[in-house]
Amino acid sequence: MKTKWIIGAVALQVLVLAYLGGEREWVLRTGRTIYLRTIPVDPRDVMRGDYVRVAYEMSSVSRAQCRGRLADRNQAFSALPPDTRVYARLRVGEDEVAEFESLSAERPAEGVFLRGRTERSWSQQLDVRYGLEALFVQQGQGRPLEPSWEPEAVQVPLEMKVALSPDGIGVLNGYRRSALGIGLRLEKEADTGSSAERQLRTIGATVELKNVSSNAVAIVDLPGGRSLDLMVDPWRSAENWRWVHEAETPMTPAPDHVVVLKPGDSHLIKVDFQDAWWSVVKKEQGTASQARPMKLTELTREGLEFCLEYRSPERAACARLPRSELIWHGRLRTRTVRLWSIND
Repeated sequence: MKTKWIIGAVALQVLVLAYLGGEREWVLRTGRTIYLRTIPVDPRDVMRGDYVRVAYEMSSVSRAQCRGRLADRNQAFSALPPDTRVYARLRVGEDEVAEFESLSAERPAEGVFLRGRTERSWSQQLDVRYGLEALFVQQGQGRPLEPSWEPEAVQVPLEMKVALSPDGIGVLNGYRRSALGIGLRLEKEADTGSSAERQLRTIGATVELKNVSSNAVAIVDLPGGRSLDLMVDPWRSAENWRWVHEAETPMTPAPDHVVVLKPGDSHLIKVDFQDAWWSVVKKEQGTASQARPMKLTELTREGLEFCLEYRSPERAACARLPRSELIWHGRLRTRTVRLWSIND
């Protein structure tokens, strides 16, 4: 009898694996093709054997990006059961690149969406996996896909080719490189304090946008660096900070804000962190406190880590701009950096 149970269990496992394999093949054959743009990952941990680890904007989701019962601020994300089924609603552009719109526990009644499972959960942020986080490559072929170790190098995100079924199952089916890359150079000055360690404070930055494609690409550079958003890393920062302008509607672009880049050309956007625009404020229990906003240059050796994100205007806002057909749409994040560092 025991032998029969073992044989039955093994047969059931084989059937399940065969079903899953058949399901993936069916999605690859019949699914809709979309592209998901990756975000930077730690270059020290990108390669795992014969696959490349990738992450997406929707891999870590804030409360503000949630809908339905996930948006209920009275229930902490950490109270969710492990492996909760969730759905990422997507908006697909003309270039087939899908942009993340929102996350819900309820299956959308219409539109394009991707099915996932919650992984790690925190009070106000969810980590979600979609089964698209590992790109398997031939042995030794993954190195060209790794982010550069050089701090100021231009990073070019991958756009992962995904076959998507009507019920939200996604299967990786290759990749291509984005037409636009992004780099970051920091401006630092030495702290005049009496600390034994020489501390360097970040007072500004230069973001480089580079056309790495073989065709002309246009970007939109709003005055005062307004095409960039400050993204505070909540996991690497000692305090719970947020950028004061994170929820604001961006300004309307004008014709003279359009910059056309020939293949290989770069455009530089300079940021002065002494400008009050780049101020941050502490959050308390998920809401902004009444404390005075502080410029980044006013923070005294705070353990704050951040990146800058280039965000193109919405397509509708660009429709009447010159060379609108060349404008690159989407978001590009720089590497994450520390506000303070040690001068070696």
